[in-house]
Amino acid sequence: MTESNQINPEHPTQQSSALNKGLKWLLGILGAVVIIYLGLVGIGAVLIVADPIEPVDAVVALSGDDGDRLALAIEMHENGIAPNLVITDTSRTANARLRHEALEGGFRAGDIYITESQVDSTLDEAQAVLELAQNQGWSALMVVTDPYHSLRTRVIFRQIFRGSGITILVRPVVGHWFRSPSWFFYPEGWRFVFLELIKFTFYIFGIK
Repeated sequence: MTESNQINPEHPTQQSSALNKGLKWLLGILGAVVIIYLGLVGIGAVLIVADPIEPVDAVVALSGDDGDRLALAIEMHENGIAPNLVITDTSRTANARLRHEALEGGFRAGDIYITESQVDSTLDEAQAVLELAQNQGWSALMVVTDPYHSLRTRVIFRQIFRGSGITILVRPVVGHWFRSPSWFFYPEGWRFVFLELIKFTFYIFGIK
């Protein structure tokens, strides 16, 4: 009997084993991608908070506004939710610009307030707004800010206002590019999330 010079084909069980390993690797990679995606979505979802829209004495447009915060404040004013506007004092130029835009948006001059203390951080803003609100005898405020900044804003403002009898509500601006399912597709998203987490950590541990 002569021996065959042909190489025997790979055994079916070996082919099946290789296929199974490939599928396991693929499923493992897909699973990791899903876990990472859900984790990033979760981070965005945690940073974004939104309290119910209720009638308040004033709406507070925090500093750093590129127009979205004031636009939401004007919308609340038009809907009769907030008769007064609070602008946190950052600079004369910024204050004058926001005041002018607020007047054009329908606020009366006597209903626009600028904090007496100049601010340089969210903590400064909370303290300055508290002083103003107490002087005016207000009982409820709506604070408007960007979505990624809303959680830290709520935590800081409510801690500063604790025991004052003044209700603090926080709303993120609408139509913003920062959304929990997609923030990580933007370079700015990574930068803002990193900064928020760092600033939040510093605040919790009392580091300035």
